[in-house]
Amino acid sequence: MNMKRFGLLVAVPLALLVGCGEADELKTTSTDTEEVAEAEASASEETTVEETDVQESELGTNKVYMKNKALTITETMGPIQFAIDKVQTSRLTVAEAYSDSFDGQEEVTVVAMNMIVENTVDETMSFHPNQATLVTNTGEQVSSDLWFSDDVGGEFMGKVKKEGNVLFFVKAKPEELTDLKVVIDGPFNENFDKMAEDRYEYTINVTK
Repeated sequence: MNMKRFGLLVAVPLALLVGCGEADELKTTSTDTEEVAEAEASASEETTVEETDVQESELGTNKVYMKNKALTITETMGPIQFAIDKVQTSRLTVAEAYSDSFDGQEEVTVVAMNMIVENTVDETMSFHPNQATLVTNTGEQVSSDLWFSDDVGGEFMGKVKKEGNVLFFVKAKPEELTDLKVVIDGPFNENFDKMAEDRYEYTINVTK
């Protein structure tokens, strides 16, 4: 395994996911910048996002462009209950030491979505929202990055619930993104029988 790549598994939750979910905020170390952001939030939400919502780590500098903690995407997929309740876009300036991990790109846009999955039956189900495909209004089509996404997919052995962030990296700048289409394959059981539709598509507005 590429050791730089392995190191990013630790760095990413600290640097990229602030503000996307309540649990994610707990993963980060509290800083004066975050405290100031909270104090000024009531005065100017837009200013908070643009001027103070910046995370520094060995991975680089990550500036949040927009966040929406009030998405209402829910779906019943046979025995699987699925939801996307938060989305965040940000621009990461990659540290030189990690350039190879991003194919030499100096900057990359990060799209993070918080997904909630619950199996409501005792039977084992397989479902992989962490292997979703993202299509942007700028013409990019990318797969989610399994290295950096939380483990919200795989086998659900009985009445299991998983929640976490699924990350996508795109070239377009956050301000160029307006609508994102997320495509996810439906669940199946241990006999590989389909338990719902083959594919689900959701469109998410990410304008500020």
